[in-house]
Amino acid sequence: MKLLRFLNTAALLAAFGAAGQAQVGDFTIERVLTLKSISSPTAPSFPAPVLAALESGALEVHQQFIYKSATRMLEQNAFVVPGGSPVPFPSPASAPVADHYIMRVDSAVTTAQPGPSAVLTGKVLSNSVPTPWGDITGAVIALSFGYQGTGGGVTFTPIYEAVSPLYGLYTASGLGAFSSTASAQKCSTATLNGTYMFHLSGSIQTQSSPVAFGPYTDDGVFIADGQGNITVTDAGNLGGSAFQGRTFPIAYVIGDDCTGTFQFGGAMMSIQVAKDGTSLNMVFTYPSTVIANGSGKLQ
Repeated sequence: MKLLRFLNTAALLAAFGAAGQAQVGDFTIERVLTLKSISSPTAPSFPAPVLAALESGALEVHQQFIYKSATRMLEQNAFVVPGGSPVPFPSPASAPVADHYIMRVDSAVTTAQPGPSAVLTGKVLSNSVPTPWGDITGAVIALSFGYQGTGGGVTFTPIYEAVSPLYGLYTASGLGAFSSTASAQKCSTATLNGTYMFHLSGSIQTQSSPVAFGPYTDDGVFIADGQGNITVTDAGNLGGSAFQGRTFPIAYVIGDDCTGTFQFGGAMMSIQVAKDGTSLNMVFTYPSTVIANGSGKLQ
């Protein structure tokens, strides 16, 4: 049965590659996971009391997927509730979180053959609460499901989440809302999320009278949390003085039009971010003594 599920998913992905055309709109799916939902070469790590409660039915895990087509971000939240709880659960924010991740969606398409269905693939940007198989940041995920109708109160059947190469989770059904019309793609602070390699070059004023400039070069990596916070580690040369191993924070904002700012240590940069968050351009706008620009790329 486990092999059949994997083969069915592979066949579905192949079918979408050949026939999938329409993009996926916003959706929310909630489903109940049981231990029988799991397809994995390794057992999940649950605390012994939780595992016993799941086996007895005293507790159950609900999994929720929330997709925003404008930002092409998929949020997954799994939470623990008493057995037999309603779907959708009325207050998921009050339930203990089992795991939580954010995925940047690289492909999201629907097809009508052999029935209305969709598949999304992408890469996990952050896993703030690790899964029972550990931290899956950087993992490739495929989420596939059938759906019956659009709007609210939609039944999804079946639903399969494949987290390569660790595990897959299958359920026969779920409930939620679905739109077949994708929103115009926009950016937000969440668009910049992950580890980026960057390079900046230009010149920096070394004296004011007479005015003189020296080289400015800066290479390194920064980690953006998708919530406006960056940690930088870099090395370079400022006006002839080399440095390495610096670490410092940056605060950032990004608007709908994919432009934004970096602010750090009294300096400011203007940025332009790709809609998929994979690259960005940067240029100093303050202070005027720094004339430098560059780019960054998601790793």
